[in-house]
Amino acid sequence: MLYISTCLTYPDAPISLLPLAKQLNQLGIDIVFTPWQQSPHNGKILPLAAWDYAKFYPEFLQWIEQHATQFINPAPLMRWNSHKSYLCDLQDWGVSVIPTQRYSSETLWQADLSVLGKEVVLKPAVGQSGHAVTKIKVGEPLPDLTVYGDDIIVQPFIAEVASNGETSLIFFKGEFSHAIRRQPAPNEWRANSQYKVEISVREVEDKIIQYAQSILHKLPQMPVYARVDGTIIGDTFLLNELELIEPALYLDKVDGAAERFAKIIKQQL
Repeated sequence: MLYISTCLTYPDAPISLLPLAKQLNQLGIDIVFTPWQQSPHNGKILPLAAWDYAKFYPEFLQWIEQHATQFINPAPLMRWNSHKSYLCDLQDWGVSVIPTQRYSSETLWQADLSVLGKEVVLKPAVGQSGHAVTKIKVGEPLPDLTVYGDDIIVQPFIAEVASNGETSLIFFKGEFSHAIRRQPAPNEWRANSQYKVEISVREVEDKIIQYAQSILHKLPQMPVYARVDGTIIGDTFLLNELELIEPALYLDKVDGAAERFAKIIKQQL
């Protein structure tokens, strides 16, 4: 049995995952869509629609601990990936990441953000779907920091994220499957669905694929599924996010993608 996790906030099966469900059924795999908060202690778990975990973070970490052997992706990777301080780790490991600094709400008030540029982006260290992601000019008053939780991620604003869009490369067991362009709406710079991002299939050069793949090889374990999000500037790839828990994999956008992933999942059962 495979449980595809939704969440109590959004309990229904997402339309985008129905092609995957169909392919899994054709391979003889029984699946159930169920909120992550109600997962049984048997079967495998694929948490692709656990879209509210940031609101219930302590419970979510406990859930990972309790079901550690059941996940399609390794539980230690999921726990690490749930807090955006993982970007600092990748930065330390030599990955080309948007320069990232981590602060508490107390230390951010004293921080000299001018070292990051004239404009910076604030993000909750535990957040989903662009919630509370804010751009400010250095020197302006900080926003209400209580909405960010205990830890805040600060990065320089990269104009190319808005102009070039974000490129998402999807990998299954370290092998490239397909790529998606996420273009922010006019007069917007955040490439998240709630900000009306435009989604399209795109081709990417082999060297971009190879660089994104090299990021996965720096991890202590190879994830079964991963989405590597970055901005292509000239001929270089600048990492924005690495998604290992509940990324949109756009399996409904690319012919054969759901079939490829279903076969990979079957190998894990």
